Amino acid sequence: MTTRLIVFFFTLILPTLAWTQDADFAALFKQGTQHYAAKEYDKSRDAFAKALEKDPYNATTLTNLALAQFQLGKKPLAIGLFRKALSSDPELTQAKAGLKFALSQMDIKEIPHQIETYESVRANLLAPVSVVAYLITTALLLFAAGWILIGFMGQRRRALAEEKALPGIPVIGSMLAVGFIISLTLLGLKIFDQSIIRATIVDDKVALQSAPGENQVALLELYGGMEVIVQNDNNEWVQVTYPGSITGWVKKSAVLRTN
Repeated sequence: MTTRLIVFFFTLILPTLAWTQDADFAALFKQGTQHYAAKEYDKSRDAFAKALEKDPYNATTLTNLALAQFQLGKKPLAIGLFRKALSSDPELTQAKAGLKFALSQMDIKEIPHQIETYESVRANLLAPVSVVAYLITTALLLFAAGWILIGFMGQRRRALAEEKALPGIPVIGSMLAVGFIISLTLLGLKIFDQSIIRATIVDDKVALQSAPGENQVALLELYGGMEVIVQNDNNEWVQVTYPGSITGWVKKSAVLRTN
């Protein structure tokens, strides 16, 4: 497994160093890669963590840090870091592959919950695509549909003026208009989804309590790698909801906010 991760690291992660322009960041990034190659995962983790202080939302560095944490046995934390990387860049192939691999190595227990329609839409249509991609798609569909429909209205006006048969409704233009409405709806949902604070459980197991504080009633247990929605903060405690299940409180140190 270690060999697979090292190959993954050098073939997919290391080449991104070329585009960074900050000298300190580049030096820390290089240190992290060198320590990782030498299997000095604790030093690699520290180097990438320092690099993130200079660029906290760098998706590639988050992915590298996740790999180092995984090698150090911090699998739930690695999953959270992969998700945080994908929050910054939903289309980053390396983070997608890393998250899939890390989840495959986890034995995440299921707890009773109802899969909500919104969560299904989010997992399949919103999370994998960036806001920019939806903006570009929506703009292109608007332009294409508008161009065809404006042309159709011009043909219709001329036909009426010349008392000729009216042109048929353009099927392609209509389909593009429907696509525009769908894309615009997904864009709105994507923007809304970004306002929802999500986090990953980074402890192996944590009790979801009825109230903040020690020795409160435990509602159920959450396991490392599970994704939750953050509702509220209370000093060292945070109120979270497991999608489709109940809401409760866990220690803030037990979760990593991923967006």
